[in-house]
Amino acid sequence: MDFINLVKDKFESLSKSHKKIAKYIIDNFEQVIFDTASELSKKVSVSEVTVIRFAYALGFESFSHMRKAMEKSVVDNAESLDVSIGKGLFMNGLSDMEMDEHIRKQTLQLGKSYQNIDYEEFKKICEVLMSKKRILIIGFMDSFGTASELLHLLDGIRSRVYFSKLMYENAYTFEDIDEDSATIVVSFTPHYKYTKEQAEIVKRNKSTIITITDSFINPFKDLSDHSLIFNLRRNEQLGVIDTSPVISFIFFMMNYLYENYKGEIDEFKKNKIRYEEYID
Repeated sequence: MDFINLVKDKFESLSKSHKKIAKYIIDNFEQVIFDTASELSKKVSVSEVTVIRFAYALGFESFSHMRKAMEKSVVDNAESLDVSIGKGLFMNGLSDMEMDEHIRKQTLQLGKSYQNIDYEEFKKICEVLMSKKRILIIGFMDSFGTASELLHLLDGIRSRVYFSKLMYENAYTFEDIDEDSATIVVSFTPHYKYTKEQAEIVKRNKSTIITITDSFINPFKDLSDHSLIFNLRRNEQLGVIDTSPVISFIFFMMNYLYENYKGEIDEFKKNKIRYEEYID
């Protein structure tokens, strides 16, 4: 089993300190694969013994065996991505020799950003977005830009798309967010407490929860009905996360929605134009 999938599978059975290690490894995978147990323990702020026991908890004979599994996971994923990306480039008449090295690396990174996206899950999410009566979007802090873009694009293809404000400003409006609604929760590390509080409210109201996030290990795991999980890069020195792959994916999703729900979307746009003309 791939290392990341192994951690995901074992996560619920791990101790609190081992979950802390697991989350750090998943969020910083390619930066820690060559770390010693001592180096990793310092980064996670746990003892070296705890790191070694974490390897045992995953079923490995030693920490070194776990590290080899991590290295293999990176190599396997990189090889599969190189093949798929390479095919796309050659189809467009380009070769690696014709590409600037920086562009090639950026293309590879974009592929890695989507390696956790499941296509069948994606199609289910699109069906939910077009079948529910209302859509609520929640996203604050580093997630605000992505959430705002979703609002702008979804509002252009369907009715009743709402954007959540802070808790004290609009908690009462959540009464309309019920089983006939879907809530898109956008939350990247570090997660904002008000995002989770609002997600818990609409979950109690039986809204379908769609999570857009950057790790399998997140505070919304038990609240989510569907998830889009991106592998995003964070610049620790600047304290910012690169969400551009998510924005690109959202545009892909809009194209998919239009291709598969063209009649409904065209009818909505037609009615919207009539309404705007009447108002004028």
